[in-house]
Amino acid sequence: MTATPDQPGSPGPTDPDTDGSATDRLRKASHRYRDAARGETLQTAGELVEEGGLGGGLAVLLYIVVGAVLWSLVGWFLDHLLGTRWIVIAGAVFGASAGVYLGYLHMRDALNRSQPPQKTTSETRKSSEPGHRPGA
Repeated sequence: MTATPDQPGSPGPTDPDTDGSATDRLRKASHRYRDAARGETLQTAGELVEEGGLGGGLAVLLYIVVGAVLWSLVGWFLDHLLGTRWIVIAGAVFGASAGVYLGYLHMRDALNRSQPPQKTTSETRKSSEPGHRPGA
């Protein structure tokens, strides 16, 4: 009795398990693509602001523009609802200010997580002198 390629477990001419080199090449390519994808992960806007540079600047600009547009729309709706004309401008100013503040919060958090400031040489020398008392 001969095994046919249609039977499970029998190696056939189109069975990928019989060609180990092709399977290995495919597996290695899969690992390369996966590792490359991990290196190019998406970042949040807060992470971009914390890193600084062009990405951080654009993220802060986006905060300002989106805040101004969103709150202008809210102000426009309230202007039509109440019959006024000034709330749209107040909404734009509030939204832009909120965007600046949000960018500041992200930068402040990044600075707080960074290393503490180093002592200056004069502070180090004073504290290492024998008999030195703090505040004296």
